[in-house]
Amino acid sequence: MQERVTMAVLAKALGLSESTVSRALRGDRRIGEATRERVAQIAGELGYRPNPLVSALMSVRKNRSGTGEIGTVALVTDYHGKDGWKTKDVCRWEYEGICRRADEMGYRVEEFAMSDFNYDGHRISKTLAARGIRGVILGFTRERKILSDFPLDAFSVAGLSTYFREVAVNRANFHGFHNVQLALNEIRKLGYRRTGLIVPELNNRVSGYLWSGAALDWQRRLPEDERCNPLVPAAGREEAEFTPWLQREKPDSLLVYKLPARSWLSKSGLRVPDDIHLSYLYRTKDEMNEWPGIDGNLPMVGAAAFDLVIEGLHTNRYGVPSQPKDVLIKGEWRIP
Repeated sequence: MQERVTMAVLAKALGLSESTVSRALRGDRRIGEATRERVAQIAGELGYRPNPLVSALMSVRKNRSGTGEIGTVALVTDYHGKDGWKTKDVCRWEYEGICRRADEMGYRVEEFAMSDFNYDGHRISKTLAARGIRGVILGFTRERKILSDFPLDAFSVAGLSTYFREVAVNRANFHGFHNVQLALNEIRKLGYRRTGLIVPELNNRVSGYLWSGAALDWQRRLPEDERCNPLVPAAGREEAEFTPWLQREKPDSLLVYKLPARSWLSKSGLRVPDDIHLSYLYRTKDEMNEWPGIDGNLPMVGAAAFDLVIEGLHTNRYGVPSQPKDVLIKGEWRIP
């Protein structure tokens, strides 16, 4: 069977962004006539067919509004005002996915920082209601204020990653268990036999202990002489716990998140990669060009969170669900 030509495939063939192709196919006048005609021509030649679900949702939106105006989905944040999260690669990648999916479906995204409302959830709720905004994504937290006074009954709500984790809503996240085991398997294929996972205690706890759980399950299936227990150091004691762990477990490779393991190894007289292999779990932008590791497909996590909101809007499901669901996006192993 011929593989379905997706919007991404069509955009790549045209050398355009997916949002530009989406607008051109909708006849958006912001896209030049020549470009619209070229997109239509190549779409026909490649056999592109619109996603029926997206087309149906767009039709419902247009019929309900009567005007065809672009709807708004609120992104509620708690990260040092409106600009704090923009310095973080992870947040920017998830936001790109949210906005790309919104554009494909004829919506736009607007941020509502809790600090602008003096952390008063009732004020945010009233503002959204007055604006006619019914869809909410809870994302990007740093200050960890609790949303206990934010009435959600009138909104289709989805949680992004582990942000606002105290709110039991449908949520899109990266697949922590799968990603750790994928990385460990790939490192083993490179010939290493004693791989140790090193992650901060806070991040492991936020993952629901899936990271350490995945590592322990993976180690359990290895011969005893090749097992290497993960290191989950307490906050403030990371380096102090690393050296005795290194001496005790004797890993030949490390899978690391955030912690400066390379610097610690140098202090122990070990060179990377001559003496010990180094890979990263959820690489930052700087690490991507130098080190192997997991690409968490974070734009897809953002897009999935947006999809959950739209699903609620078009099935009239509002408020906190009685049985929340998690949509887990699998990452991919990358080598520079």
